[in-house]
Amino acid sequence: MTELPPSANTPFRIQEHRKFQRRIAVLAGIVLLAIFLALKPPFVIRPLPGRAQPGSQPTESAAAKFVDPIWATKVLPTIQEKAQDIAKILPEIRADPDTAGQRYGRREATNPYNYMVKGTGKVTEVHTESQAGTAILEIPGLQEKVALQVGPVVRGTALRDATGAVSFNQFTNQLDYADVSKEMNARALKAAFASADPKSIAGRTLKFLGAFTFDPHSKSSILITPVRIDF
Repeated sequence: MTELPPSANTPFRIQEHRKFQRRIAVLAGIVLLAIFLALKPPFVIRPLPGRAQPGSQPTESAAAKFVDPIWATKVLPTIQEKAQDIAKILPEIRADPDTAGQRYGRREATNPYNYMVKGTGKVTEVHTESQAGTAILEIPGLQEKVALQVGPVVRGTALRDATGAVSFNQFTNQLDYADVSKEMNARALKAAFASADPKSIAGRTLKFLGAFTFDPHSKSSILITPVRIDF
């Protein structure tokens, strides 16, 4: 076979050399772009409002900021002023939930009515085997026992919904509305049991101030969220 003279391969070599140069140029461009983005990123990842970054001090949540100005000025004063004697109104509620609800309660739309109540009772049982602990109260003049929430988990939204100090229209989504209820429940329980361990109150007589939701379809005991307890 007759070999081509060196000059015959020149166009091919030039083409390959140009391809090599283009690859080098593209690679160099990618490296330069990566360096630029590392030094000046087009976006910054930020934590959600109210969520602390690892190693930083926790900040006050949005729910806490909402509750702060109304807790002592609206929520507690309203309950203290308008709380009804549970021994008086609970039989009325059982007998005619709608009429009693319109007279003593408050509700959002067609949800169950919420009531602000007060009373005096003896703690006959304390159940703390679950996180949603309760103390069972026997109240003079009342033919049924009621349950007082002792936590640490508090169920329901009675405290948020009973006073009228908080409305869903003040929020842009259901999650924020729910967070406010959790914040209020936590504050109430902390204040109510500031001077007593719930596990130690069995057999004691106490006065309470709080709120509950009445579901006419429920067979469970009335579940009261306390904001104040006195022994």
